[in-house]
Amino acid sequence: MIDDSVEYFTRVQAGAGWARVLDAFARFVRPERGARVLDAGCGPGALARRLAHTGAHVIGCDANPNMIARAKEIARHEHADGATLRADAAYQVGALPHLPFHDREFDFVTATNVVFLQREPLAALREMARVCKPGGMVAMLNPSPHMNAAAATTYIDAQGGTGFSRESFVNWGGVAERNHRFSRDDVTQMFTASGLADLVIEDKIGGLALFAKGRKRDTDEGGSRGF
Repeated sequence: MIDDSVEYFTRVQAGAGWARVLDAFARFVRPERGARVLDAGCGPGALARRLAHTGAHVIGCDANPNMIARAKEIARHEHADGATLRADAAYQVGALPHLPFHDREFDFVTATNVVFLQREPLAALREMARVCKPGGMVAMLNPSPHMNAAAATTYIDAQGGTGFSRESFVNWGGVAERNHRFSRDDVTQMFTASGLADLVIEDKIGGLALFAKGRKRDTDEGGSRGF
């Protein structure tokens, strides 16, 4: 049976507009070569592949096993097509707010359009911080309070968006209305409460989204849960 969500998000991630956003987010994160990176809620794996092409060792995880299967399938096709850089990315089932990884396992932990969907966003961000090494970075992308269906429509029409790219962008605005939208103050409070410092926040997509990243404090003030 076809999983409609897999087909939908595969098309979203393959679109030129979202590709530009992910390229910008990958530059924002900028992991060092050889760094261990976790992309939580990876979907079909577009960000994980981008980060892996920088020379990082990336794991993408998602709650949907069919999404993980699609990410693996796309990666296999990339390799078969002779990609210029062989991406070091692996994929497995796992989801916020209970990631199947040890404490302090990764140098970078990312989530794009995931934390805003969580019932308890702070718990999700704290879980991302838990699996991050002290001194490592946690980064996320989420809609801002300015994002809604009407604002998304105005923005995409001004950009000349049509067809599926327009439809999916407006849909994102509607999803944002029904879930969490984070202001700069919200992000600052959440990162501070998660033991993250040196916060960087950037307005993106005409102010409809925020990129945010912070360094995990060297002193781990949170609880520990190993596997």
